[in-house]
Amino acid sequence: MTITIPASIRAAFERTDHPFYMWEELWKTPAALQSILTEPNKETIRQAANSMLATDLVHLVGCGTSYFSSIAGMYAFHQFSAMRAQAHNAFEFSAYPSVGLGGTTVIATSHTGTTSAVLDSVALAKREGAFTIAITDVDDSALASAVGRVIEGGGGREKQLPKTRSYVSSLLKTYLLAAAVAEQQGRDVADLADRLADAPATAQTVLDENHELTRIIAEDVATTAQVYLFGGGPHVASAAEGTLKLQETVQVRAFGFELEEGMHGPWVTMQPSDLVIVFAVRGPSFEKAKRFVQAISKLGVKLWVLSDDPDGVPEATYRTRLPNVPEVTSPLFATLPLYEFAYQLAILRGIRPDVMRLTEEAYLTARLQLPR
Repeated sequence: MTITIPASIRAAFERTDHPFYMWEELWKTPAALQSILTEPNKETIRQAANSMLATDLVHLVGCGTSYFSSIAGMYAFHQFSAMRAQAHNAFEFSAYPSVGLGGTTVIATSHTGTTSAVLDSVALAKREGAFTIAITDVDDSALASAVGRVIEGGGGREKQLPKTRSYVSSLLKTYLLAAAVAEQQGRDVADLADRLADAPATAQTVLDENHELTRIIAEDVATTAQVYLFGGGPHVASAAEGTLKLQETVQVRAFGFELEEGMHGPWVTMQPSDLVIVFAVRGPSFEKAKRFVQAISKLGVKLWVLSDDPDGVPEATYRTRLPNVPEVTSPLFATLPLYEFAYQLAILRGIRPDVMRLTEEAYLTARLQLPR
């Protein structure tokens, strides 16, 4: 039986050898970030922030990668603006709605602007009287047409199925919005604005510095290895996004946990051949992350620590030095090495990273029958 591949995902099947679209789009990340930092975009963000001042609660909604971006964004609103914020899976938000959505802001994130659960969330929010904002990379999408404000830029739609640059782009948009709210509240965000303006160059540096290391780690990982990812605070999002990319790209058995929850049982399933990835960024969870690494090292697992102070975690097998930026904005850069790693692991194992196993008829059939 021959199954027709829908036009919406057909481009993902075009390449059969390196460089695949996933690699190409990953290395476009700095340019995508730069496309967000235009003056017209900044003005749109200022206008959206001004409208948000009349609200007392921010709901950030999305699915998959966009949900993880919402989680990281929630921390930014808390820290930058002291505005209450909650992150929601968009299906849960629309199917099991919160009470009192009127007078709140709903920020809906969807790379393509077509995710049905996100569109349902916006429709609900508008019926209840919430102010709506879209974070999307497709400016003429259904989502962009449905909301009060659209924050543009980001490089357009990615062709591969496991998305990379769109996650980082959505984070920058969310951070800029949270910073704009803080500025209009009268808070001093000059240093933060400078750090965000440097994001394209910083992202380029992270990609360059970790290219070789991630290849080495990929070569070292046993084919039977499971991968565990742990992060606290805003890096709960980094652990979740890294887990998803390893599952989508390489079909690795990968598991992501909030740092504290990971200590409450899951660690006992680790084997010496496994890879454990820990985000240990200076902030409230830093000391706990270091002590966790110290303890887990006794199991003989391979430990990859991503930190802005990697020398402070001597037990690590591999170390990635993250930029010296505030903890709350470090998710902008923390997943870039994981994307490189997932891609290089796929290439080493002879897997086409763009297609999420959809070259196999059973998986393509299942994908086409998934409720959307």
